[in-house]
Amino acid sequence: MSANARKLTSTRLVLAFAAMVLVCAWANPAAAQSDSVPPANVVAMLARLRAASADEQPYADAIALGQKLLVAKRYGEASELFMAFLDKWPRESAALYGAALAAFNLGHPADAEPLARAAAEDLDKTVNRNANGVLPGLNERLRAADALVLLAVVQGARGDDAEALKTVERAASLAPEHFDAQFTLGRALYGVGDAAGAAQAFRAALKLRPDDARALFFLATALEGAGNADAALVAYRDLVRQQPQGADGHLGLGVLLIKRGGAEVEKGIEELRIAVRIDPRQYEAQVTLGRALLNQKLTDEAVEHLKSAADLAPGNPEPHYQLALAYRRLGLNDKAVAETATVKQIHESRRGEGPQNKQ
Repeated sequence: MSANARKLTSTRLVLAFAAMVLVCAWANPAAAQSDSVPPANVVAMLARLRAASADEQPYADAIALGQKLLVAKRYGEASELFMAFLDKWPRESAALYGAALAAFNLGHPADAEPLARAAAEDLDKTVNRNANGVLPGLNERLRAADALVLLAVVQGARGDDAEALKTVERAASLAPEHFDAQFTLGRALYGVGDAAGAAQAFRAALKLRPDDARALFFLATALEGAGNADAALVAYRDLVRQQPQGADGHLGLGVLLIKRGGAEVEKGIEELRIAVRIDPRQYEAQVTLGRALLNQKLTDEAVEHLKSAADLAPGNPEPHYQLALAYRRLGLNDKAVAETATVKQIHESRRGEGPQNKQ
């Protein structure tokens, strides 16, 4: 498995969605961004909500204000406002969704889940009720898909990948034109080992946003995971052309070229050199480049990158093992012995962290 495949596998379904993306079906983004929200306005709206009667019509301007706060990433204020709204009108799907999104961004997925579930169930019922054999309106479907995607992300955050996959499959089926639904579906499918299905979902996402670098990167990774190296190379090269100053494309392309071997290795090494120039903190680029340079007998340069990899991941034995080989080749036996000892120490510490030693 390549460096990028490991990267995608180890990253759970949780996505760093911007609030701007997640409120798009609920609010006019231009209006939501047009003005900053003075804190006094939030205080005044909270006072109105707390004094309101449940018999009144729900305050649409309170929802709009909460959406502005989400776009501004003022999640604490947004949460307080939406929860005050729900105290009076507990079944308003827009408020449920806003409160769930605020809670999730505040790092409280357990609080977000019941809110997201209530919003998703309410909107899903509305879409089914309105269908009657006819496809519901686009805005209705997008809102329902928004809520389902958020619920899937929350489910992924607590490790229930199987349930998250079911939820996001429903979102993508309901609104195939919803980018986040397709993108999240790709992540979820890859997480359960369906690389081919993930690639299909990422392709669908790219049809909706052809310039989205994340979707292109994950498409390349999924194609590689599915064993379609030729198509993965095309995707990585497209990403490099699209974002020449982004490290991920060069990293993925370099690792895959080195993996293919032969005449491709030299090209792969050059891609990895570019990746570490752009972002020296890329562990996988540093360790893979160091190993490849060592195999090419470019030992001095290999040591430089292997030392960087060891600094970036001090608990990983691989760069230390490779450094021991490099130092022996250079005749620096004392350093080689020290690196070998480090490898042994890391392995022993890992055995000490085994389940039988945990309290």
